[in-house]
Amino acid sequence: MGGMIFDTHCHGYWKGLGDRQAEVRRNMLEAGVLRSVQIGADYASSLDALALARDWGEQTWCTAGLHPTDCQDCAPESVPGWMEKLGELARRNRDKVVGIGETGLDYYHLKPGREEAGKRVQRVFFAAQAELARRLDLALVIHTRDASADMLALMRTLPIGRAVIHCYSQDPDFARALMELPGEIYFSFSGVLTYKNARSVQQTARELPLDRILVETDAPFLPPQSVRNRVSVNEPAFTRHVLEFLQTLRDEPAGEVERAVWDNSNRAFRIPGQPAP
Repeated sequence: MGGMIFDTHCHGYWKGLGDRQAEVRRNMLEAGVLRSVQIGADYASSLDALALARDWGEQTWCTAGLHPTDCQDCAPESVPGWMEKLGELARRNRDKVVGIGETGLDYYHLKPGREEAGKRVQRVFFAAQAELARRLDLALVIHTRDASADMLALMRTLPIGRAVIHCYSQDPDFARALMELPGEIYFSFSGVLTYKNARSVQQTARELPLDRILVETDAPFLPPQSVRNRVSVNEPAFTRHVLEFLQTLRDEPAGEVERAVWDNSNRAFRIPGQPAP
C-alpha cells in the first residue's frame, strides 16, 4: 500500500508496542506510514523515545519532555534542574530530538485535595518547557485536557515559536483563539476525530486551514473508530485511518489533503527532505 503518512505523536516504546517493535514497524510501512515522532512523557520515557528513534533509523524522530500529570508532584524549585536535563538531552541529540514535550495542562487527572497546587506546578513546568523549546528552536508539543481557558491565557503570555496541539479534542472556538496568537500553531488529530460523538472536533478539522493540520495516533491509546472494537492497542499503522477520515471532512481532493498533511508534519518539526511520493 502506498502513501505518505506521518504519525506525529506516538509512544512506540510503551507496553503493548515496545515488546513487538519489528511487527509494529512492518505494519506501519505496509500501511504507508513512513515517518513518526516518538514522544517523551517523562525523563525515562524521553530516553526510551530516543532509543527507539535511533533503532528505527532515519525516518523516526523523538521529543524530550515532562507530561503535566508526571510533574504535578514536583517542587516548583526543581524546574531549573529538570530543564537542564531536558535541554542537555536535546542538545546532545539534535539529529533526533525535534520537539520539547509533551507538556501542557491536564486538569482531568489532578490529585484529590491537591487540585490548586497541581495546577500551579503544571503551569510552571509548561512555561519552562515553552521557553526551552523557544531557546532551542524546537517544536513545543502541547497536551491540554479540561484546561482550555487556562491554556489559552498562559499561551498568550509565553514566547511560543512553533507548537503542536496534540490530540486535538476541543471545539472550533478554542482553535480560532489559538490561531490568533503569534507563532506557528499546528493542530494534530488522533483517533478521537473518528469517534461518533466527536462532532465539535470534526467541525474544527473542517474549518482549520489545511496548512495547519497534522495527524497522529497517540499509540498505544485511542484506536480509531474503524478498529476500536477489534484491537486493544492502537499502533502507528492506524494513522492511515485517521487520515482517511480527515479526507472525508475536507473539501479538497484526497490526494491534496494527504500531501498537505505530510508537508505540514515535516515543516512543524523542521525535518528536511522527503521521500518520493
